[in-house]
Amino acid sequence: MAVPRSSGSQMRILSIDFSIPYLLKDDNYPIGGWAVQLSIWLRALENAGHEAALLTWKGALAHVGSGQQIKLIETYDPEHGVRVAKYFYSYIPKILAAARAYHPDIMIQGVCGVHTAIMAFVAGQLGIPFVHRVVSDMNVDERCKVGLRFYEWLAYSWARHRTAAFLCQNEYQREKLAALFPGTPIHVLHNAVVVAEDAPAPLLRAERRYVAWLGVFRHGKNLPLLFRIAQEFPAVKFRVGGMPERQVDQSTLDAVNGLRHLPNVELVGLVRRADVQQFLSEATMLLSTSDFEGFSNVFLEAFAVGTPVITRRQVDPDSIVLRHSLGASAEDELALSKSVKMFWDMDANEYNALAQRCQIYVKANHSPTAKARELIAALTPLVAKSKHPGQPL
Repeated sequence: MAVPRSSGSQMRILSIDFSIPYLLKDDNYPIGGWAVQLSIWLRALENAGHEAALLTWKGALAHVGSGQQIKLIETYDPEHGVRVAKYFYSYIPKILAAARAYHPDIMIQGVCGVHTAIMAFVAGQLGIPFVHRVVSDMNVDERCKVGLRFYEWLAYSWARHRTAAFLCQNEYQREKLAALFPGTPIHVLHNAVVVAEDAPAPLLRAERRYVAWLGVFRHGKNLPLLFRIAQEFPAVKFRVGGMPERQVDQSTLDAVNGLRHLPNVELVGLVRRADVQQFLSEATMLLSTSDFEGFSNVFLEAFAVGTPVITRRQVDPDSIVLRHSLGASAEDELALSKSVKMFWDMDANEYNALAQRCQIYVKANHSPTAKARELIAALTPLVAKSKHPGQPL
């Protein structure tokens, strides 16, 4: 017997991700920004009175254990199957069966690739809207196709044309998608970060001892630039948190090896979720050397503990660092390098005022509760239209 979809203001939302179980266990596993953000969304949606669940890999429930707020639904084992063919005889049927049993009102997926197409197809089979969350600037321009296998690009391209709405992280993404998909609803929804009500005040400058860098070691994070900056300032202490992704390029490996041999650099390995706050709170600044992002979670995590961000203009999301004076938003590599030295040498009183400003900003603008309301506001007309075809958005 079919279970009716949710009624009234409550919404039933289904998403997919295969790394959140590792995040929930705080495993020694590289976690992307979308998984962190999706976990925040799922908890915030539940707290707001909606139902939300996550499709994930077979065996995840036993791996994670009990007591998790996020509802996990197992699908398939990604370690088994014949390449490409497995999508048709295993992955799609299992995801479709699991989704049908959950009876969602709407499906959301982030990160470009085959799963975008699978979720779009499944949503179509269920007669419900499919929404795609863009998680990087490169997903909306010519760089997207370069990073995907041919069949992945075909799948992703097919899915984007069947998307009921896009959720973007910044205005650049919105503008690019608006040109590609005129008429499709596109919403800018900035990332959220959890800040406890009783969060301690930021540490004073005298208690901060290093420049922090935090992320997955991969091409777009530009570790060669980090290496050059650390070389330039031998009197400045750098602590680098992160680990390589499964397939890492040679220039990144060379940069990591170079960093390992600099006396002013400490490679601390993967910083577990439970330790991120302390790692960032004791830093004078968070340095980002990335070539591209969308809306970096670690920026918000730094602001939450009063740590300013030193970044490049192209990855300052909607220029929030520049507009709100939360650090430095550098035009080029030279300016980025100069900013590191300037903030390291900043007057303590000026620095302490900056640290307070960072924490006040993030509390006022990026709470999970507020972002969940924005998300539901974007999804509500889509669900209403699917239940009442012909209704204008």
